[in-house]
Amino acid sequence: MSLTFQISHAELLLLLGLLELPRPFALGPSVLPERPVLEGVLGAAVGSLAARDLLKLPAQADHLPTPHAGLATLLRTAALADSLMIVASGPPTRLSHISRAGENFVLHSSPVPDIHRFAALPDVGHVIDTMLAMVMPENIPEPVSTEPLMLDGEGLLTAFNALQHDDLDTAARVFQRHGHTPVKVRPLIEMIGSQPTRHALAAIRQLRQPHSEARGAIVVAGRYGGWWVAPAPDRDDLLALWPIGGPGLRVKISEFGAWICEAA
Repeated sequence: MSLTFQISHAELLLLLGLLELPRPFALGPSVLPERPVLEGVLGAAVGSLAARDLLKLPAQADHLPTPHAGLATLLRTAALADSLMIVASGPPTRLSHISRAGENFVLHSSPVPDIHRFAALPDVGHVIDTMLAMVMPENIPEPVSTEPLMLDGEGLLTAFNALQHDDLDTAARVFQRHGHTPVKVRPLIEMIGSQPTRHALAAIRQLRQPHSEARGAIVVAGRYGGWWVAPAPDRDDLLALWPIGGPGLRVKISEFGAWICEAA
């Protein structure tokens, strides 16, 4: 990543105000304070940014400070995104956002609370490589079977919450309540194991248009296998857990990342 900036939450709010930008999706829908409030409450952020050459103070008192040009470009990309990829990893939950505005891409993450990291992604290849680095498990074996198991969203959440607390029996009962036999469920639960890693992916295109497009999936990396969880092809109310190996998962993640990069 050729261009990366790390700033505090107060500094981010100040810069958004100076650049007259809306809040990025990652910050939620709250309205920014008015500029006089920003200038009073966030005065310390001015000195901190200026000390790191991220803000140029004006020569005249009636002029506003000037944000660093590269940082301003990344903030505009995040705040004015027309396509967005959200990656939620955990537990514990960690959120990352890849925003696209025109030909520009930026990764917005938070390494620690109240700290924001903005990194430029030069092209589509870097977007996909970044997604693979965030989501792709190091080692994932090829599945014995490619047959998916179907489950509704509430059941999936209940099952994985049980697995997170090492309660494999409760997770197995959830699958069985959805019509799956113990012969199928027990090997699945043993393969997933307790405390599996999960990555939820959500992508939105044409974010600022009346009719935006969205898609989502979950990547599960268990003890002895991996699964791609996506809406069932013929049932809107069910999710399909597709057993998947390393090469297949790499293809899925690459396709998912490319989806927000169309025409870039």
